[in-house]
Amino acid sequence: MKTLKTLLLAGAAVMMAASCTTGGGTAPSGDGMKVGYVRLDSLTQLYTYHTELVGQFEATAKKMEAELIRSQQNLQAEYEILQKAAPNLSKIELERAQLDFQRVNQNYQALEQQRSGELAQEEAKMNALVKTQVDKAIAQLQEDLGLDLIFVYESNLLYGSEALDLTTQLAEVLNSMDPPSDEEEASK
Repeated sequence: MKTLKTLLLAGAAVMMAASCTTGGGTAPSGDGMKVGYVRLDSLTQLYTYHTELVGQFEATAKKMEAELIRSQQNLQAEYEILQKAAPNLSKIELERAQLDFQRVNQNYQALEQQRSGELAQEEAKMNALVKTQVDKAIAQLQEDLGLDLIFVYESNLLYGSEALDLTTQLAEVLNSMDPPSDEEEASK
């Protein structure tokens, strides 16, 4: 589950990084350009809607994990029953029981793959929603501040003065925006 959370945060950071490379900054540099940067790790914590989406995703993942654990326990119980009964079964009965166990095992593996795919789709949908919102917020921030460039601190910047940090401002813009409607979410 910790790996899932790490992957989720990394995915969101990548999506936000892609969005942040389309904007600008707050202080003029030597050639008169207005530049700034965003700290994605901080932005994911400050952006309320993202936090809500992560919570929903984690709840869904927990439900799926519980379902898989139950299925795995059922599979283990079937295996134990087969082991106990094997010495008393005829060759044909044993083969049938083994085939039945293989079917149950295949059903479990199919369920596991299905749930994994569903989680990947949910994560991609969430990242697309966040990216859309971040793109809109960056466009608004760029318009409000007249920015030429916005960098992602973690990937494109070796050093940046705190005066150029746009993270809090971007989070404020994001948090003031209405969350996407159900129609917008469904189209992602």
